[in-house]
Amino acid sequence: MYKIAVVEDSEAVNNALAEFCRKLSHDVEVDQFFGRETAEAAIKKNNYSLIVLDVELPPEKNAGIGIINTNSQCYKSPVIVVSGLDSSVYRSIMYQLDVWDFLEKPIAPDGQMFLAAAMKVLRITADSTEEQVEQVEFDQMLEESFIIDQDTGKASYKGMPLNIPQTAKLILQKIYKSRGDLVTYEELYDFVGSGKNRETIRQHVKTVRDALKDVGVSEAHVEVIRMKGVRWQD
Repeated sequence: MYKIAVVEDSEAVNNALAEFCRKLSHDVEVDQFFGRETAEAAIKKNNYSLIVLDVELPPEKNAGIGIINTNSQCYKSPVIVVSGLDSSVYRSIMYQLDVWDFLEKPIAPDGQMFLAAAMKVLRITADSTEEQVEQVEFDQMLEESFIIDQDTGKASYKGMPLNIPQTAKLILQKIYKSRGDLVTYEELYDFVGSGKNRETIRQHVKTVRDALKDVGVSEAHVEVIRMKGVRWQD
């Protein structure tokens, strides 16, 4: 079952987003919130499959950023921001906060763009959860080096914590699980919210390499194959 939180002060927009969320699956529970205080209280208690969030929640212009920070300290649920604020300013801010997607208001009445974005998030996070379970079991059997803690979501390599954002962590998980084999750029596009191009992937790969380097691990483990993709080399 998917459990989704919709945080939006406009009752009409909130109801519309909630209705879109119910179309995502026959097994969806939607909690609706109209202000920061009630939303944060629920986020602290519930491990939501997805949080749909506005940035402005009067009287606070940036209440949504506070909610994102609260979420990052709890279950780290994936977040999609739906806002009427200037995307040229706020989109980059949201991605720095590990928001999965930023959609501009108004949302079309058919909700197709929102539905596509939400479905993608739910699919990737579900696949990631399954991969984490498989990876942990495999790691325990073979005493592997790269592990993501299922409870905290934190990653480590040979017992050393990696300071790595969500997107880069998912990319590292993918290439590590496929170690020795090429992971194509196309396979990695599913992990990025926007900028589905090779340069974006290379930037995330640089973040992966920097995180490994910070714990004294050779960045050469992560090899970029020109025009093709990325490969983990032991």
